Amino acid sequence: MFIKRNHHNLATHNVRVFYFITLFGTINLLDPVITLFYFQRGLSASDILIILFMYCAATLVSEIPTGAFADLFGPKASFLTGSLISIFSTSLLLIADDLWWFSIQGLLWGLSTSFFSGSDDALIYESLKESGQEKTMSQVMAKISSVMFFVTIFTSLIGAFLVRDLAESQFQFLILIGILFKIIEFLLIFSLINPKSFDQFRDNPYTHVKNGWQIIRRSPDLIKVFLNFTIVLIPSVVIFGKFEQPNVTGAGLPVAWLGVLYASAALLSMLITRHLAWLLLRFKRTTLMQLSGVVTLLAVTLASFLFDSLWIALVLFFVLRMLRSIRQPLYSGIINEHIPSGSRATTLSLLNLVDSAFDLIILGTMSFVATFGLSAIFIGCALIIGVGLLFPVREAKHVQEQEGRHIV
Repeated sequence: MFIKRNHHNLATHNVRVFYFITLFGTINLLDPVITLFYFQRGLSASDILIILFMYCAATLVSEIPTGAFADLFGPKASFLTGSLISIFSTSLLLIADDLWWFSIQGLLWGLSTSFFSGSDDALIYESLKESGQEKTMSQVMAKISSVMFFVTIFTSLIGAFLVRDLAESQFQFLILIGILFKIIEFLLIFSLINPKSFDQFRDNPYTHVKNGWQIIRRSPDLIKVFLNFTIVLIPSVVIFGKFEQPNVTGAGLPVAWLGVLYASAALLSMLITRHLAWLLLRFKRTTLMQLSGVVTLLAVTLASFLFDSLWIALVLFFVLRMLRSIRQPLYSGIINEHIPSGSRATTLSLLNLVDSAFDLIILGTMSFVATFGLSAIFIGCALIIGVGLLFPVREAKHVQEQEGRHIV
């Protein structure tokens, strides 16, 4: 159905369509058994780390070019390109049987991710801004994020069941289902409408990159919000998340219950993100960001000394999952209000580039700490989170001024 471009319909339409794009694009029944799949194809643990390295390297190198591509041609073109690469990347899993093939697949996987990174926030925020609803960014992103938790529930329970025999035919079936969902995602992207702001800034990519760096350099509050979010995220999600399974199983949880655990946590996180608006009516976004960071610090610190207790491990597992689901949409809303229209996707990609650099630094440091055991890892994570909390989270100046007028 043809939809006229008007302010209200644009935001409503793009948010609704992107919700379903996220739904079908994130369905991956192979994900809960991906390590078993790699082993079944003859890969070793070190081979799997190489694949992850290829993925990270691709995202690091392609963040700026793909962000400039989105600002130059619009997020819709960026999504279509990334989706096509994703379909091809997933298809390679059907024939990949050695490290070289999987390395190529990892590179394409990272490249496809970069075409969505930054552009998704830019599309939603500019659509809301055109309709005068940009203040609802956090609530909208929470709703979109909630679909990922629904997908996790589905994949955790169904994916492992479908490959219960670890047979090649079962893995192939999951891959084919994944390709089908990727194709549906690709077709849905055609329904998106680029906001007018992307039509007004058709400068060359270099101009967008230059504008992005200037925005970051001239916005100390933007940098502080980014550092607070990123430095807390890496140790609490990227690192601590990798040790969730050995943490809970080492404390006594049977491996067979892991699927139920992840599904339950995803359901709880989905309910929280769905009701984020209720929290925002009672607390400021900056207050929730700081408070969730402090609780994250306390939870990881507690895990450092009581990681052998099953009940403590389970409580911390659910608490940290809930905090992740709150911080991401809050961050999306706050950070986008610090960035002016024009080079939004490029600016977000530049921040993601810095985030990748922090990943390498912190992961490199923690790989040395890991030689001292699980408790040392958790202590190291807690210390890094504490550093992240030293950077205060503030609203953009124009938001502070609006709040001041409301108080007066």
